[in-house]
Amino acid sequence: MRVTTGINIIFLAFVCAGCAGRSSVSFDGAGGLETPAPAAREAPLPVPSTINIPVEIKTAIIENLVQNLLGETFHKSDTTVFGGLTNIKISARRNGPVKITAQGDELAYILPVMVTIRVSTTISAMGLTHTEHQDVEAGIAMRLRSKVSLKNNWRPITTTRSAGYKWTTEPVLKARFVTIPIKPLANYFADKLMGIICPMIDQAMAKSDVIRKSVITPLWEQLYTPISFTVPETQEAIWMRFNPTNLYLSNLNGHGAYISALVGIHAVTEAAMGAAPEKRDPAPLPDFTEPPQGGDSAFVINLYAEVPYTNATALCKERFNGKTFTSGIHKVTVNDIEVTGVNADERLMIKMDLSGSIKGIVRVTGRAAYNDGDKTLSLSDFKLDMATSNKYQKAKHWLLKGIIITKMKPLIKFQLSAILDAEALTKTLLTNYPIQKNVLLNGKIETLTLRGVETTENALRAAVLASGIVNITVTNEQGRDQRAPALYAPSRQPPLPTRQYRQR
Repeated sequence: MRVTTGINIIFLAFVCAGCAGRSSVSFDGAGGLETPAPAAREAPLPVPSTINIPVEIKTAIIENLVQNLLGETFHKSDTTVFGGLTNIKISARRNGPVKITAQGDELAYILPVMVTIRVSTTISAMGLTHTEHQDVEAGIAMRLRSKVSLKNNWRPITTTRSAGYKWTTEPVLKARFVTIPIKPLANYFADKLMGIICPMIDQAMAKSDVIRKSVITPLWEQLYTPISFTVPETQEAIWMRFNPTNLYLSNLNGHGAYISALVGIHAVTEAAMGAAPEKRDPAPLPDFTEPPQGGDSAFVINLYAEVPYTNATALCKERFNGKTFTSGIHKVTVNDIEVTGVNADERLMIKMDLSGSIKGIVRVTGRAAYNDGDKTLSLSDFKLDMATSNKYQKAKHWLLKGIIITKMKPLIKFQLSAILDAEALTKTLLTNYPIQKNVLLNGKIETLTLRGVETTENALRAAVLASGIVNITVTNEQGRDQRAPALYAPSRQPPLPTRQYRQR
């Protein structure tokens, strides 16, 4: 798996929309008789779930961090004392690139170092003093290991220790015509150097934002960008938004040049057809937490199937304008019709311009209703508004019952089947959808559950909960696939109350 974004991050970006408006719902009872609509209720609360996103960090990033930390010459001492020798000058410089290999939750370092030792000897005779300096250079491969974890600000915590060293060139001192091994001195210095380097690395890692800035923050911010899908049958756009509330990170697991983990994003995922939703500013990044234990494999999408009032008006004009309806000896022709919005009681308002037995403007109101059989939104519990009722006292019975409810109501339906078809949704949203290069979203929507119908300021809306299993398939450079674990829902919140509705 080699999908890189700066630090080899694989991420999925969904976005979520807030739930606007209050519900005003009724369903027709059996036999076509209308059931009085209940009082306005709060819209169903969105249901959260968690999605697992595989991420990878290149060890090369940490190699660069360590190399920048050490620089070229990273240690000097002019006062080292060993045995009978004093004022030994010792320096250490990096002698090549640092190599880091990830092994489980540990990092294994090979640090090539060139050690320079200057030994000074002073000879005094006949009142004269002569000091000679002999320099020794020797290469050493220092091996270290760091156990890695994260603290709550997403910064890495390392516990670095010595894993030994090996002299790549033998430390010997050449004094005039004599070669003197000084390996005990060199070993003493190597041990001392290990005690210096290990805390240097730990302190630098603790101050580093390499994981937060290069992996977590870009992922968190990308989640707030809407993603659109196209329904093949209708070419309509479905927009998904993701409202993340928390992040989890599994234990780090390294293999060679990469450190991998799963980021669990706890969020409300919502989808709606229509225009692109407004992009939200990202919330502050939450602190690091470990994944909760348990949880099932269900992933949920809070679907909102909307019929904007402008669309409803256009459909009503197509069905009613110029049409004549009769009730006994009474006859009216619809010259124009408009769905104007909701009133103070959150009832949908329809304005009609009629001629015939009644001439003038008639206004009726109704509550949103859902018909499960044909998956449509409609209106029920029709009433004439007060001004119309007062104006047409003698005609209100035959107008409301004989024409509007009997003749017109069956035609006031708005199709929602495109977003309420589990198979179609699976094909649209969850079949080889390319999230990133080499990253595909796959899965299956298994159940669709109606949670309510509501009227908002701009549209009729059905709230539906889509549940299923989703996986992220990552194709690496060699073409092999790696499948991330299924999305899961760790939330242990009490179940939301079930709303009871009568359906046709």
